[in-house]
Amino acid sequence: MSTEHEDPLDRITLSPRRFAAVLSVAALLLGLVLALVPVRVANADPARPRVTCGNTFGGAETRSIVNGLGEDSRPMTVAYIDLCERAISERTNVSWVLLFGGLISGVGLGVVRRRA
Repeated sequence: MSTEHEDPLDRITLSPRRFAAVLSVAALLLGLVLALVPVRVANADPARPRVTCGNTFGGAETRSIVNGLGEDSRPMTVAYIDLCERAISERTNVSWVLLFGGLISGVGLGVVRRRA
């Protein structure tokens, strides 16, 4: 009979490899969600609070920008297309780093063997 007691935290604590796998899956999913969710920017008109720009795959969608602005003023539309392109570019940088970082680390965890 052993005099040492089993630590109850050992049953609920993640190993470093499983923790890395959880972070990898979380980064992968978060990057995918950020890539698919439409980017929105503030509107100059307080009655219409946001303008939907588009997502990182499709880029700035002119029709949704004009609908969000509520007017078809060419200078305003061009300014908002530029604003939306910059916002989508920022979102793209973050989402693709998370997406590919999670994918590469997940593949790395699957390929590299554990110590026996």
